[in-house]
Amino acid sequence: MEPKHIFKIEEDFENIRLDKWFKKKVKSLPQSLIERTLRKGKILVNGKKAKSSYKIQINDEIKIYADIDNDDKIIKKKFSYLPSKKDYDLIKNNILFENEHYFVLNKPYNLAVQSGTKTAKNIFDILKNYSETEYLTPHLVHRLDAETTGILIISKTHKSAKFFSEAFKNQTINKSYLAVVDGILENKSGTLKNELSYLENNKEKVHLSITNYKVISETKDYSLLLLNPETGRKHQLRRQLSFIKHPILGEKKYTNKGLNKTKQLHLMLHAYKVEFLINSKKIIHHAEPSLYFQSFCKEQKLIYELNNL
Repeated sequence: MEPKHIFKIEEDFENIRLDKWFKKKVKSLPQSLIERTLRKGKILVNGKKAKSSYKIQINDEIKIYADIDNDDKIIKKKFSYLPSKKDYDLIKNNILFENEHYFVLNKPYNLAVQSGTKTAKNIFDILKNYSETEYLTPHLVHRLDAETTGILIISKTHKSAKFFSEAFKNQTINKSYLAVVDGILENKSGTLKNELSYLENNKEKVHLSITNYKVISETKDYSLLLLNPETGRKHQLRRQLSFIKHPILGEKKYTNKGLNKTKQLHLMLHAYKVEFLINSKKIIHHAEPSLYFQSFCKEQKLIYELNNL
């Protein structure tokens, strides 16, 4: 009988347990099913049976004879959300840049980065669990809200994930956002500084949040802003702009009382650009706003030139 899958172990997985590799690389099945499949000899390492605790090595050859992709009953017990080819194609079609270390996604509207209590469909599970994916282990190095569109960096290796995680933590990555807000700002540029409180481990903690802004275009009703956050707090931009009574259009959570006339819109917040250094070389990635964002700006005569931002 011919194996249904054949894998060659690469550096990223060296010295990882066989069962953990299987869940990351192949499919996140229940441990009991993996153990049973190993005992039956339907997973072979270099032509031999192996235990789940075996530490795989570079160039190990793993052959899988089990028809795991079609075992829908088992998979449905494990996942409440099963990625489809359509979901996977949505991700692939929105990749702006890719190399062997990371890729840059222009994240679509209303797509979560990872699963939560109120959402099942998410980018991480699409990449990790869709059976045809070529991505070994997607590493999330930063987040965007489900309603926020734009640049999302996803690492493909542990080394890349460590680099980007430290860069975001140390604030050596410059991020630029576009946002349409309600009203006209008195000061056309400036810096927002707020002490934002968060509940962490059932304790309230306060973190300084800093964002630089510039008005790019305005009408009698709305302003288009370029935002450059210096810190990366949860919902920072949404909270800060609502605090000064110029909420982002489509904001549903932090909009001040009486400023909710635009809640029916998509959240008009787009992660436009990131800049960072790799080996002293400046790297810049930018993402076109969604058609919805562009159409709204055109209708409202909010003018911008992406090449000049």
